[in-house]
Amino acid sequence: MSSVSDRPTGKTEREMVREVIGKYRTKISPSLTRLVKRSDAVAKQFMPSPFESLNFGTDKPFEEGKNNQGIYGLERVYEDRAVLTPYFECSAYCRYCFKKSRTLAGEAKRMSDENIDQAIRFIESDDRIRTVLITGGDPFVDAPLLEKVLDRVFPIPHIRNIRIGTRNILFSPETVTEELADMIARYKRIDEGQPHLSKNISIGLSINHVDELTPQVVQAYQRFIRRGVSVRGQVVLLKGVNDNAQAIRELAEAFLSTGIVPYYLFHCMPVVGAKHFRTSVQKGIQIIQDLAAYSGTTAFQYVYVTPVGKHRIGPNHPLDYVEIDGERFIRATTPYKAADYLKFSDSEKLPPLHDVDENGYIVSHYLDGHDEEEVLR
Repeated sequence: MSSVSDRPTGKTEREMVREVIGKYRTKISPSLTRLVKRSDAVAKQFMPSPFESLNFGTDKPFEEGKNNQGIYGLERVYEDRAVLTPYFECSAYCRYCFKKSRTLAGEAKRMSDENIDQAIRFIESDDRIRTVLITGGDPFVDAPLLEKVLDRVFPIPHIRNIRIGTRNILFSPETVTEELADMIARYKRIDEGQPHLSKNISIGLSINHVDELTPQVVQAYQRFIRRGVSVRGQVVLLKGVNDNAQAIRELAEAFLSTGIVPYYLFHCMPVVGAKHFRTSVQKGIQIIQDLAAYSGTTAFQYVYVTPVGKHRIGPNHPLDYVEIDGERFIRATTPYKAADYLKFSDSEKLPPLHDVDENGYIVSHYLDGHDEEEVLR
């Protein structure tokens, strides 16, 4: 992993952008095209930048060390959750995407019927799995495939929560029809007499700036909310886009006033070509600390993610810094046991930059970001 910030010898910024486009495709939906022209905060997230050609980051910041049980489209890291990725494709491409090496590089694969059968059998075999997260790519890009997966997941007796991660509501709000909302709402069943036997379905909507909440987007997710399908707002902390308390507060307040529950604030992962988006983790801590005086309903869960899972961080959280190969890393003891990770993920060893403490817990080392603006020299 490297973070060399020098411009490749002899190349202009235009040449660097062409190099980026050749390696990582650019895709912007018609609806998003109009928004990009009106909002610099949105444009920065989708327009290719010469900074993406800098030598930095890893192709798979979250997926290193997992072999998906040998089943394409299935992942498991946690005891109580399984992840399904029916389709590695999106209607638009975020330049900071942690699956950049797949989606932006053109790997638009679908789970086959055989893959789905294998994944369902795996989930059925372990009643500790209570939550299934369906993610992407974006599940809503292929609604018939999503419905096929939901039809298989919903009947599993021990599955209590189904979550769908999406950004397609921003990219193509016109695709969220009344019929689509009806289809999603079918997979919610509340048992008032035995609430522990209920099944819930929810939407995790990725929105990073208040400018993204256009009338069309708000109208789209209201279709889910009116049917009792909860929508949770997930945000990535991005330098030059939303890296201040005012921007995050405005977004949280807009979420709350339109029925979205503020959920995660993610630190931008150390993915290839994303150095210019990454603040320090301390910057995020300061933001949530600045917001701590306001109503608790505005509070996001601030996390950074390593290959073994999420690391939750609260206000005034102390960080333990270590230097590795000239770079600043955050060392932290995770809540995850090494034996559990190796068992659940079916891995033979821990990912790079992870070791085990005397109590068997995984200790992670996470590459920190910097708050200074990147300069092409």
